[in-house]
Amino acid sequence: MIMSKKSLYLFDTHSLVFWSNKEIVSKEFIKFFDKQDQQCNLYVSSISFWEIALLVKKGKLEIEDIHAWKNELLKNTNIRLIHPSEAELIDSTLLPDYHNDPFDRALIAQTNHNNFKLVTKNEIIKKYKVPVFWI
Repeated sequence: MIMSKKSLYLFDTHSLVFWSNKEIVSKEFIKFFDKQDQQCNLYVSSISFWEIALLVKKGKLEIEDIHAWKNELLKNTNIRLIHPSEAELIDSTLLPDYHNDPFDRALIAQTNHNNFKLVTKNEIIKKYKVPVFWI
């Protein structure tokens, strides 16, 4: 578990893509998370890269080379990559059935285990006892 008194943010997959591509979100959103990046307060789950790859495969997202995109993102930012633990994955299945998306459920569990704020605009996630953040 990551312990900190400062706010730490875990990007939901859509918010990661929006911020990294600097599109679909406000200038305020970009500026805020650029500052959080400089302060090393941003996290991304390996789950998000799996979800991105599936979205590209389904034609719902266009990224020419997912490996290169991921590598550039991690090289050019201070985002910290985390992997879901066994406990987090188990706990994701124990959440109430408001939302059946396994990616979001895993991110909710990771958020709760690590005292993050989940950066998401997904309204269903707000039904869970999880701190969410959106500008």
